[in-house]
Amino acid sequence: MSLSQKLKLLRAEHNMTQEQLAAQINVARATISGYETRNRQPSHEKLTSIAETFHVSVDYLLDNEESFPAAEFSLLQERLLDEEVFTLYKDLSRTSKEDIYKHVRLLTLWENQKRYLLP
Repeated sequence: MSLSQKLKLLRAEHNMTQEQLAAQINVARATISGYETRNRQPSHEKLTSIAETFHVSVDYLLDNEESFPAAEFSLLQERLLDEEVFTLYKDLSRTSKEDIYKHVRLLTLWENQKRYLLP
């Protein structure tokens, strides 16, 4: 797993936004975004700060081997998706938010109905 993937997953595991991590290690949010999209590489100093923030080693951050069990990886991916959806949601107009709410309610009803209809 790459540094960018590990960074996203660690943030999700710690329920931390890019803004919060940026403030923690004293960089701009765009810098964290760059780390996560592989557009930027952190300095050794920033790698050390990231490692300390998440209580992992710098070696762990730089090691490209898979480190998360499949079930945990899936859970972290879901948390990332939740965070991305919320980030998009909070910038919508009130009308769009109300539309989203209606869609989510319909999806919830549908999912509940599928549970009862399928064996």
